[in-house]
Amino acid sequence: MAKRVQIHAPDISCNHCAMTIRRELASIDGVQILDVDVPEKRVHLQVNDDDALSKAMALLEEIGYPGHAEPLAE
Repeated sequence: MAKRVQIHAPDISCNHCAMTIRRELASIDGVQILDVDVPEKRVHLQVNDDDALSKAMALLEEIGYPGHAEPLAE
């Protein structure tokens, strides 16, 4: 069952960061990017399962935007 999460990634600083995050996360099956909020330094995703979320978190760390995930209210 898909769930919505937000990832607080404090190293997001500009629209170029947001474009990079969107491009890279689009390559992961089971991840839909809902929004990258630069001022709030948050990535909003919908993920199909915990495996997709784990892959997204690992990829964000790999490209320089490590963070922590929190569930979003439906």
